[in-house]
Amino acid sequence: MVFITRRTGFSAGHRYYLPGLSDHENSRLYGACARTNGHGHDYTVDVTVRGKTDARTGLVVNVTDLKPILHDEVVEPLDREFLTIVHPVCRGRVPTCENLSILLWNALEEALAQRLPHAALHRVRVAENATLSAECCKGDGLLMVLLTRSYEFSAAHRLHSVYLSDVENQELFGKCNNPYGHGHNYRFEVTLQGDVDARTGLLVDLAQLDQIIQEEVIDRYDHRNLNAEAPEYRELNPTSENVVKVIWRRLERRLLGPALYKVCLRETDRNVFAYYGDGE
Repeated sequence: MVFITRRTGFSAGHRYYLPGLSDHENSRLYGACARTNGHGHDYTVDVTVRGKTDARTGLVVNVTDLKPILHDEVVEPLDREFLTIVHPVCRGRVPTCENLSILLWNALEEALAQRLPHAALHRVRVAENATLSAECCKGDGLLMVLLTRSYEFSAAHRLHSVYLSDVENQELFGKCNNPYGHGHNYRFEVTLQGDVDARTGLLVDLAQLDQIIQEEVIDRYDHRNLNAEAPEYRELNPTSENVVKVIWRRLERRLLGPALYKVCLRETDRNVFAYYGDGE
């Protein structure tokens, strides 16, 4: 099976609100997204299809055939629109990233079945900005929604194992074993899996999630020396492999709603580490 991802996008406005709630209640539920006049985003949509390679052409799908489907099902109905409640595509749903990923999945799955039956829809990812995205896919035949939130902290560390000699540490870690340490602008992504609330359109309360991340990760690590100031690394070597696992464990015990699916740590643009829990 070969997987092909094609990127498209649209620019749209929206407001999160439920007609049955007061302005105060909507503001408490949706925060700034409930402001009366709305706001907008340049949305990015990644559509992944899968299929077998044709023996004659070497193609799974002809991108020329895929482009008009994305235009008809994504760009045309959503670009330069105000999506809230009355928009026909949203059909009365709050246009959260989670709901948009589901709506686009349903539209694209049907369109592909009719127009490109030899290819199957694998994943639809909708990003409203660099820090928030939702993905819709199927796991065991059931629709699955993932929500990813991105954060950042700046910290110093020294790669040094207490189980190795000074010579062995120097040989293994080189400049990263500098006794004074070095630093990174770490970026990390937290991905949750769960059910989207049919009424609110939310998979998780983002304000609550942000507060947990702030307390468990950012307040502990931002502008810190991990070896000297974070107790968990007094003996544990703060490699990114270890840091991503520690972040997972700190979050797992605090997140009581949707399940933690993945933690991804970007040490640099070239070094990225992902952890899915001990079951993976």
